[in-house]
Amino acid sequence: MKRLYLLCLICCMFLPAAGMADGKEQLPQKVVYLTFDDGPKKATPELLEILDELDVPATFFLLGYQVKAFPEYTRMIYERGDTIACHTMDHSSGGIKDEPEQLKLVFRRFIQEMQAVLGEDFTADLFRFPGGGTSYPYKTKKMVTDLGWSWFDWNAMTRDTYEDMDAKAVFASVRKTTGGRDVVILLAHDGKKNTRLALPEIVQYYRDGGYTFRKLSSSMEERRILSRCPAHMHLPDVGKEGEQLLLESLEMRKNP
Repeated sequence: MKRLYLLCLICCMFLPAAGMADGKEQLPQKVVYLTFDDGPKKATPELLEILDELDVPATFFLLGYQVKAFPEYTRMIYERGDTIACHTMDHSSGGIKDEPEQLKLVFRRFIQEMQAVLGEDFTADLFRFPGGGTSYPYKTKKMVTDLGWSWFDWNAMTRDTYEDMDAKAVFASVRKTTGGRDVVILLAHDGKKNTRLALPEIVQYYRDGGYTFRKLSSSMEERRILSRCPAHMHLPDVGKEGEQLLLESLEMRKNP
């Protein structure tokens, strides 16, 4: 009996761990990233409570001046463990369109504002252009990544900034714009009541579709997932080793 136990133990040591194949982690096939722009707002605590009840993570693209106005709500987002990203200080775009060098000031001021609220250990490297990246020149987009930041648009949306969008219309927009994609970055906005009302149905829709909820990041694991995402975005170069990992991840998807 003892010999049998030892034999089983040795065999188990050489078996691949759960969720691993050929030494590589098996990442989820279908993923959705819930992203909320323009916060924090007065209604942010209500949004966070709903996200808690639904047990899903989120990514918040915050405005620096809103952080200054609502530091306690910024702390609530941070303490919940959600990703905090930069959406400029005041949602203005003209300066960085014409003078990309101004991004250095934007990022520095944003980090300083965040550190004033959360402490000097806080850092960030994710960015979303006001209005989305499609209207910005190449030199501005390149400046973001040259500074070591990643920028993200989206490939599905709530359209919750439209005046005629009630909760039913918000959900319909999510379902329509998702369009069966395997990797989804959903655009929503903090402070929109109808988005909060629609969130339970939105989350259930993705769960029924087999999606895993994740937070955006520039980690290698997230890069492997995002390499299959059709959203408009760009992450800084990861070098030859990183490129090889991404290629291997894509190959694994073709030949599971």
